Amino acid sequence: MYLHYMQDLLQILGGQHRQWCKMVSSFGCPQHLVEDIVQEMYIRMYKYVETPDKILYEGNEINTYYIYVTLRNMYIDYTKVKARLPIVHDHEITDSELTYDVQERELLLKDLSDKVWKEVNEWHWYDHKMFEIYMNSDMSMRDISRETTISLSSIFNTIKNGKDRIKDRFNEDYKKYKDSL
Repeated sequence: MYLHYMQDLLQILGGQHRQWCKMVSSFGCPQHLVEDIVQEMYIRMYKYVETPDKILYEGNEINTYYIYVTLRNMYIDYTKVKARLPIVHDHEITDSELTYDVQERELLLKDLSDKVWKEVNEWHWYDHKMFEIYMNSDMSMRDISRETTISLSSIFNTIKNGKDRIKDRFNEDYKKYKDSL
């Protein structure tokens, strides 16, 4: 019964595939990733939706708001992960483009990182722990909230305030590092 229901649900969702792709594109998603995010949405629906009430109104009408929120959250999660990844340059860097040598850049980055974590270690234990969990794990703020039963707004404010403190304190060091790239 469940398998038959899920196959019907996926067929109904697939009938509006172009609409889902347009939604994802409207978030500013690069065109080469739109299909991937929509396909991941289908997989999520298959894995996590237990009752048709979440997705379908009476008469098999799709709850487009539910799908919209799911797609938007998936795109936001993607951008968070992407922001944590190092940037890799597509072109080969020539000697004339180098203003700093590689070792000096690595030292600047290590110095900046050490300063930031030294600052974080001096924060109140709660602020320190929230920031450390968020930065050193793949958990989103919602995941942290779910696991700790701490309100999402508290976690958001704590991490935002921490980031602002770091930006204010280490802006010059960061500019120096960026200039070395």
